[in-house]
Amino acid sequence: MFHSRMIKSLFLAMGLLFATCTSQVMAQQATPQQRFDQANNLYRQSKFTESANAYQQLIDEGYTERSLYFNAGNAWYKAGKTGPAVFNYEKALQLSPEDATVKHNLAIANQKVNGFVGELPLVFFQQWWLQLQHIHSSNGWATFALIFFWLLVIGMIMNLFIPGFNNKYLTWGNYLFGILFILHLLMAVDTYNIANNHDNGIVMTATVKVKAAPDDSSKDLFELHEGMKVKVLDSTKEFCKIELNDGKNGWIICNGVKRL
Repeated sequence: MFHSRMIKSLFLAMGLLFATCTSQVMAQQATPQQRFDQANNLYRQSKFTESANAYQQLIDEGYTERSLYFNAGNAWYKAGKTGPAVFNYEKALQLSPEDATVKHNLAIANQKVNGFVGELPLVFFQQWWLQLQHIHSSNGWATFALIFFWLLVIGMIMNLFIPGFNNKYLTWGNYLFGILFILHLLMAVDTYNIANNHDNGIVMTATVKVKAAPDDSSKDLFELHEGMKVKVLDSTKEFCKIELNDGKNGWIICNGVKRL
């Protein structure tokens, strides 16, 4: 009898192990879209933490879609995690700067950030410049810059060395190509710097002390709370010098902030 029970227990354990291995294999074989849909289903079932972790796993694997960051922000917000929510909304906004829905949800999340300091409004020409930046990627701007550069070179050669092409229309065309080349080159450099700028970050811990110097024993200046957006000005091995939108600055533990 005892021997029979042991055999049954052994078969049960093997069955559970097989089911676990099978589910893991199926999870590994699931496509990113299927996993994204599964995370959406978890969200609809109000399993917000599980949903957020599922989105986050896709993000950690290198997927960078606006909808993925946006949904992750929604899930983290519902799960009560303001820092990850704000972080993912900010990432979604980087990919879609004019998205009103992302801006709206980010504003709601920022309302839960203790001591939140908003960014100063941009003047009209700054807004125009930002809108221009997002017409193309840095590679797109660079490609057009090369096209206008070679058109300028060809136009100058025709103007200088080919008889009959030295006229005012070609000269004005060369001026236009030169201006367009410079504009596209500037935009290529600017958009590249923005895409690779990781100076901004989000505070991810509940509270963090801001120090007067990069030392644990230095004076406490003020506190930052989870979800606060900061600009990282400098860093040592352990400490980062940060600045808020209102100009206040100091040093915090680098582990307390996640770079955007």
